[in-house]
Amino acid sequence: MNMHNIYLFLGIFGTTVLAIQFVLGMLSGGDGGGDADIELGDGGHDVADLHGLNIFSLKSIVSFVTFFGWGGFFFGGESRIVGVTVAAVCGLVMMLITALVISLLLKMQQSGNLDMEALPGCRGKVYLATPGDRAAGGVVTVILPGCTRQFPARSDEPLPTGTDVTVKAVLGGGVLLVERASGEAAEGVKKQEL
Repeated sequence: MNMHNIYLFLGIFGTTVLAIQFVLGMLSGGDGGGDADIELGDGGHDVADLHGLNIFSLKSIVSFVTFFGWGGFFFGGESRIVGVTVAAVCGLVMMLITALVISLLLKMQQSGNLDMEALPGCRGKVYLATPGDRAAGGVVTVILPGCTRQFPARSDEPLPTGTDVTVKAVLGGGVLLVERASGEAAEGVKKQEL
């Protein structure tokens, strides 16, 4: 298999995964930034504030693969070194753009009229597993009156995707501290989902 075919395969594969992500996002109501474990600011929209930018989210990685493939396919030329370099530059640029867009969308979502201090006690579900020990990396979908919102989250114990949780506290920068919901609270989450 030559490099031209590899680039074509990666481009088609990445485009297919992006299309599936888009369709699933539309079917689920498109209620958030998905897999971005980003530490949000206090609602500011400063593009220079990129300390919490996560370039290794699933959407960013899929964007890299897609544009690596198509960049190499269309601009790779005959030289293998030039082809890989051009493909890598295309993939990295798109990966950074995707991460930046997700970060800005989450900041816009966060900057609404939501009172963060009212979140403790709210129920939700783990969207992206939390590693425990209050380490960064988790995302939860919190059930609010009339809508759901996604927030970066931390927990004292590892919580896998799909776990029913209760918001324990709001940490700095819009990050939520969550804990596994008790049996009664978990039943309440299931009823609200129906």
